[in-house]
Amino acid sequence: KRNMDKHYFIKLLRKYLNGHSTKEEQQYVEKYYSLFQNEPGIPDILGIEERKELKNDIKDKVWSNIALKEQPVKKIKILNNNYLRAAAAILVLLFISSLFFLKSGTPEKQVAVTPTAPAPEHKQNRIIFLPDGSSVILSPGSKLNYPSSFDDMLKREVYLEGQAFFDIKHNASRPFIVHTGKIETRVLGTAFNIKAIPGESEITVTVKRGKVKVSDQDKTLGIIVPDQQIVYNKVKVKSDVKVVPDENYLVWKEEDLLVDNLTIAEAARLLEDKYKVTIKIAEPSIGSQRFTASFAKNESFEHALKSICLFNEVTYKYDSTDSTAIIFNR
Repeated sequence: KRNMDKHYFIKLLRKYLNGHSTKEEQQYVEKYYSLFQNEPGIPDILGIEERKELKNDIKDKVWSNIALKEQPVKKIKILNNNYLRAAAAILVLLFISSLFFLKSGTPEKQVAVTPTAPAPEHKQNRIIFLPDGSSVILSPGSKLNYPSSFDDMLKREVYLEGQAFFDIKHNASRPFIVHTGKIETRVLGTAFNIKAIPGESEITVTVKRGKVKVSDQDKTLGIIVPDQQIVYNKVKVKSDVKVVPDENYLVWKEEDLLVDNLTIAEAARLLEDKYKVTIKIAEPSIGSQRFTASFAKNESFEHALKSICLFNEVTYKYDSTDSTAIIFNR
């Protein structure tokens, strides 16, 4: 990942140092500096004092962002002072380790890098809701790098390593771009699948709904619509447009699913799409509750809904005649 974007980063860094970068480019440099600072070519651009100054600027911004963010709290128990002191020490260490990844590669607070397999025994897909409400399903082992907010950005840009299905909210004034190495997939609002597995020679982009533009660093490879696919060969540096006769390319998406830190409202959207039902939430406070759970691929709708409600201490009514459910407080 670092090697693929290094040249682009160097270009932005030079503009940043000369005071010619846009606000969006400044944000990019500040977010990703700790990723690239030890790459060949980067130290040659910055002197020792410039490196120190840039690090301090970025560190100040990170701490400022942390201070402004509100952390929701649910069901916290009051502990005695000894426990509190121990917990506080652990939290301080966790905050410090999350700020910079000069050695470990852990992203700074403002950028989320999401591994889809939290531990070797986990083989579930994982769903992520992006800051604009778009959803992404990641296959096990895949990673998605995205900002904590798209506000004040002219483009919604994310970086994928692996395989993902994107369902993107339409925004005509702010295109959505997925970077996979040298390939750029640009949309306004649509649903599509990208397969870019590290070590494999091909990157495949397939459209389920809407229209997608795929480009490399030099040219447009193609604009594709539903039931079409672009296959780009990284070794031969060539691409082909194909017609997709069925949706077998989405079979992986139906495997077991891990929902991590999702709100009930987001989970309801997921269940509506999967089971073709309608879910109404009686009160806004219910929809904002967060939880983590796993769902088997063959799990019934009512069992999945019941599990969500039990975990969050709410209840539901389901009318199977019109496939409508209502979630409300007990």
